[in-house]
Amino acid sequence: MRGCQDRSGQDVLALTARCVGTPTLKGMTPRDSRVSAAYWTDAIEVLTRGVEGFRPFSHVFRADDVRAGIIRTTANFDNALFLLGARYSAGFPTSLFADDLESVVTVWENWNRYAAVRDGGFPLETLTFDDKPPYYYALWLASVARCVGVDPALTDRLIEIVAAAGGADPVLGTLLGVEPVRDTVWHKRPFQNLDAAATGTPDRAISALNRYVQAWQKNISFVWWAPALKAVQGDNFETYFGYWAWEAAGLVVARGLDDSVLRSSPYYPVDLVDGKQDG
Repeated sequence: MRGCQDRSGQDVLALTARCVGTPTLKGMTPRDSRVSAAYWTDAIEVLTRGVEGFRPFSHVFRADDVRAGIIRTTANFDNALFLLGARYSAGFPTSLFADDLESVVTVWENWNRYAAVRDGGFPLETLTFDDKPPYYYALWLASVARCVGVDPALTDRLIEIVAAAGGADPVLGTLLGVEPVRDTVWHKRPFQNLDAAATGTPDRAISALNRYVQAWQKNISFVWWAPALKAVQGDNFETYFGYWAWEAAGLVVARGLDDSVLRSSPYYPVDLVDGKQDG
């Protein structure tokens, strides 16, 4: 399983363009070797096609066709998230992920805009942290933003999304550099160790993160795509985009923690942390 942690910086041979702003896999060494390199090639192609196909409705609010906008935006939220994950798994340089992050933030913003339209022709609710998945996705995005470094304007947009969803807890506050609006983590189960990692002493924080990462797959079992790897039969994309504890990397970078104990975990995205340190 440690083969999932191959450093891409030494292995990227070339990048070619398939569509505007979207490099493609060519000659890279995947960070995730649970599936074949051909699987990652197909995943990038399928997810890129999905994102680009729905982009006119998901990345631009379409008041002229709200129903179509709702359908395509809800589908593209997963597409955009999964593409970010798949590109990391496939070996893309972390310096490219700011654009992927901006894409997901834009879809989330438009989701909320469509949800605010009365009688939009299709039921849609604003994403809030009362539900675990939106909270987890906010952790994911805030962690990637912290690790790769993004324009302050994009961070501000992410902060606004968090505020609209219920506001930052100590974990999101640490990741985004904002004052939390609540004293405890949104969902104690399974995120109590993240709370300790965000607020405890460095030694206590890294011990809590280690416990969290060791149980990571169980911790995220509430998300519908959690068992996706089991569906993979060959080289064709089957929802699986990689298993990565983004939130652990984000807290390590945000707090400047010594992550030596985490690096052997197949779930820990080492290159996100090292990319930030190298930069």
